[in-house]
Amino acid sequence: MTHKRITSFESGRLIALLAIIGLHSQVFMKTPLIFGEPIVGMFLNQMSRFAVPLFFIIAGYFYYPKLVASKSKEDVFAKYAKPLIIMWLSWSVVFLIIPFNFSILLSDGYLAERSNHWNNLLANPLNTLFEGSLVHLWYIPALIFAIGIITLLHKYRLDNLLLPVGFILFIYGCAAGSYVPITNIEAPILTRNGPFFSTLFVVLGYEIHRRQIALNTKLSLIIASVGFAVFLIEANYLYFFANGAFYHDFLFSSPIWAVGIFLFLQEKSNFGEQLKPTAFSKDILGIYLCHLLIVIYFFNLVFMLNINPILSSFLALPFAFIISLLLVKLLRKLPFGYLLVR
Repeated sequence: MTHKRITSFESGRLIALLAIIGLHSQVFMKTPLIFGEPIVGMFLNQMSRFAVPLFFIIAGYFYYPKLVASKSKEDVFAKYAKPLIIMWLSWSVVFLIIPFNFSILLSDGYLAERSNHWNNLLANPLNTLFEGSLVHLWYIPALIFAIGIITLLHKYRLDNLLLPVGFILFIYGCAAGSYVPITNIEAPILTRNGPFFSTLFVVLGYEIHRRQIALNTKLSLIIASVGFAVFLIEANYLYFFANGAFYHDFLFSSPIWAVGIFLFLQEKSNFGEQLKPTAFSKDILGIYLCHLLIVIYFFNLVFMLNINPILSSFLALPFAFIISLLLVKLLRKLPFGYLLVR
């Protein structure tokens, strides 16, 4: 793997991270309104849904050479999963303790503010077990589940079952997730959590590396564009004709969209070179883990200072990214920082 090719993947990770921060910052979700709906915000919201699938695919792509190069598959998995579990547990503790809502904190006190959050977590303990103490932490256990399934099947030389298992889990995840209004299939947890969606995406990255799959940039972009178009069609169908939601983490077209983007990055080895993405490489996961807290605090400031929603939409993303980056760099200098960041 050349440096330039790594650069293209790091550019993809950086852009995906910014998309996730923008999504959680609810950019343009209050204004402007078109026909009574925040059309711009809704479109940006859906545009960002490539991000997590891309993270998963990249993870699978780079896990493949680690796994096949080692005789001890368990050691590879343990070395991969252990730091992730430590960070997931550490941030879960942080988000259990640290207050979110300044107004309630100032008016009713710490316990009143925290008890709301604790009660929400206890209301669905099984989901909390698969997710953590704040919603975005679901990514870590989902990734570990996927890596574990791949490791297990590879150990017993069942690599040919990876895609079937991934697709079965994915189809169930969609059926018991966004398509519940049609299927009436209920899952005990949110299917976004756990192995249901993550497995297929991580397997796709793994298989792209294993099978040495590559496409030219034009075909890759066509695949990505078709995937995104179908994603919008699915979202609109569920919203207007199936009494479902408009916002979806994953739909049936998500793999097409994400794979197209990944194959583009793989082929376009110099993509994003001007962004100097490798400067942020070691910070990406840390920023992801802490950014939602910064976004929540930004929302507090917007409310307390009565900041114009259009202005706040422009400020949210750079504010959250820069403060999160500074926080990650600060944590890395602290004695306990290894518990929270790489």
